Amino acid sequence: MFIRTKKKQACFLPKAFEPRGINELVRLGSDHDGGYVVSADAVASSRHLLSFGLGENCDFEHDFTAMARLDSLTCYDTSIDGEVLRGRYALARLLAFFRPDRHKRLIAYYKQYKSLFHSGRAGFSHVQQDAGTTEGLVPPAEALERLAPETGKLFLKVNVYGREYDFLDQIIEANDCLAGLVIVFYDAAERLREIEVFVNSMREFMTVDNTAADNTAGLSGVGIPNVIEMSFSAKFPSEPHIPIAGASTRYQVLTAPNDPNLIEYELFYVE
Repeated sequence: MFIRTKKKQACFLPKAFEPRGINELVRLGSDHDGGYVVSADAVASSRHLLSFGLGENCDFEHDFTAMARLDSLTCYDTSIDGEVLRGRYALARLLAFFRPDRHKRLIAYYKQYKSLFHSGRAGFSHVQQDAGTTEGLVPPAEALERLAPETGKLFLKVNVYGREYDFLDQIIEANDCLAGLVIVFYDAAERLREIEVFVNSMREFMTVDNTAADNTAGLSGVGIPNVIEMSFSAKFPSEPHIPIAGASTRYQVLTAPNDPNLIEYELFYVE
């Protein structure tokens, strides 16, 4: 039986997943699903943003680009086709005359996508390939080699489904070039031990800044979240600290449920 508080449902993760609460953090992206709590210093230090998985929400990439002095933004994702998206946008604009509320999200998304990848900015690209270690996919190590980032200048955002678990070791090996990391683990309850090994390895080099449970994905029978979102930052930022308005060390205040209409999850960390 799950433990319930007034408006939240308790869930549990190992102690290694607990945020340190020492860095100043900001929330970038959407207010709910598509938004992440990250280190302000990690964003300020980044000159490259590498995203494995865009989907139909680029709010995080859009906000990150506005805050960081990026030399490059590279997104690997085959689920989004720019030409198909442009056609959907044109149709949505016509239909919006009759049902504006129904189509405004797609219209806003296309405008953001276009501003990121079709504005002529050098170094900003959407690559029609997916990340992975099998044939036809791009291994993270190869994607990093293409960018050749300086030490501590890369921010990585990655969604980890089944096949992506095979390249977690490549992320660990790339720790020296990372300013920060946002990583979303799917099927987390089933692969918790594997994730815990990764988290413990990353904690050697990076700080856990935030951990959140996706309240749209449910819990396992023992109260472990099925989807976990985490953010890390380098223990020693490559750029001097710059105070940023709205930044806070109180990660709990910045964390928001993926769906505000569902019961919120509250994480407890156990030995």
